[in-house]
Amino acid sequence: MTKTDLLEWFPQGRLQSNPNAKEDEVAIPISSNQWLLLKKSSLTEREQELISLLTGKDSAFDGGPWYDYLVHNRGKMPQNVQKLQFVHCHLFHYENETIGSWLEMMRTILPNRIADFQLSSQDYIFVLDQTQLVPVKDVLRDTLSAIEYDFSLTLTIQIGQIWPLIFKESYSELFQAEHALFVKWWEQVQHSNVHSFSQLFLWGIGQKDFILPILTKKLHQLIESQDQLVDIIAALWENTAVVTKAAQQLYIHRNTLQYHIDKWEELTGLQLKDLTDLTLCYQIVINDLV
Repeated sequence: MTKTDLLEWFPQGRLQSNPNAKEDEVAIPISSNQWLLLKKSSLTEREQELISLLTGKDSAFDGGPWYDYLVHNRGKMPQNVQKLQFVHCHLFHYENETIGSWLEMMRTILPNRIADFQLSSQDYIFVLDQTQLVPVKDVLRDTLSAIEYDFSLTLTIQIGQIWPLIFKESYSELFQAEHALFVKWWEQVQHSNVHSFSQLFLWGIGQKDFILPILTKKLHQLIESQDQLVDIIAALWENTAVVTKAAQQLYIHRNTLQYHIDKWEELTGLQLKDLTDLTLCYQIVINDLV
């Protein structure tokens, strides 16, 4: 089935590059970055059944509460958790017969999953509760090759940033900004891997308009909320993440510095002794150091 077929069946529809539909509309995924929007009132019962088949859902108009909340910014947060993280998956190749089994496997290896939903035939989102930090990046990297082999698919994964509940009102915007960055990435670099948020953020800095301001703004707010963290980031950067040297520069005990590093990782998942994560944090505060 092609885009032309859908437009012939639903000539009243309109195309757009995101799934943001109005209350009286339904969005049909055509590709990973294009949706056909239709007015619900214009659809017959038979057409509604057809759309249900196209979207792979029991109801063409029901993507689940997290889908509505994050994609359409509708309703309240379905479940209050102290820290939220999104795992973005894009399938370059897959077989319909194995998708269900793959989803069940992902739900098993992500023990802190609270929801998952489908954005298109190739894109899946897993919503994680990171109140108690679970290192899902390591788990997924260790199992990616086996998963691809077992389920006859090829995929790339972005591990999103951990966002605390204080940003609850911005969760939808943060999710969409993360996903937009992820789409730009796999459109240009089409190979299977598991990427951290820091990796794609730093890649996006070098591209035009790839980093949406909401990401930089909220990360900066998080850093500013932590005592001495701007100075700590600068000292670690200047000493290539060597904690002892950075502590000497800051005139604090090494254990005190380690406490701040651990506290930041617990809050955000970012490891200041990891040069990629440290570089991300340094880029966020670089203007504060001028």
